[in-house]
Amino acid sequence: MVIFEQTLRDLLIQTNLVADRVFLMRAPQKPNTQAVTPYIVFFMVGPVNPTQLVTQHGPLDQIERDYQVSIFDNSQSRALAIADSTRMYLHTLAGDFENVHIGHTFYMTQTWAWESDTLLYQVIQEYRIMFNYLDQSASPPVTPTRRSHTNEHATSHAARGR
Repeated sequence: MVIFEQTLRDLLIQTNLVADRVFLMRAPQKPNTQAVTPYIVFFMVGPVNPTQLVTQHGPLDQIERDYQVSIFDNSQSRALAIADSTRMYLHTLAGDFENVHIGHTFYMTQTWAWESDTLLYQVIQEYRIMFNYLDQSASPPVTPTRRSHTNEHATSHAARGR
């Protein structure tokens, strides 16, 4: 089984903002070659609901986790632009992708800093992602979509024949 972090890495690569320079936990370190900028480093901050919520209908099957996504670049404006584009892509992302069903993705917060050790500008974002793993016998997943209140409202009216 593929872990969710591999799926999240593929989603971040799919944005085509930093090519395939997306790393789990940490970027390449010395003596390895340094990562070409810009690049993204992400990791799980922690599970939100490790005991799992239960309703009258039974336990919820969604896993909730907070993730930190850090964008590194030597250009402040490019790092902020990549962060804005990443937020627009991930916020409200939902649907089936690879091995998971993403119930919802929430943008939580953003901060930034100048890294004196690496001489890179860093933008740090946090997201809460609700997901569950798909049944392996299910049909191939489709590309995830964003939720739109306008579209849902229009669809519900069309379904009722209005």
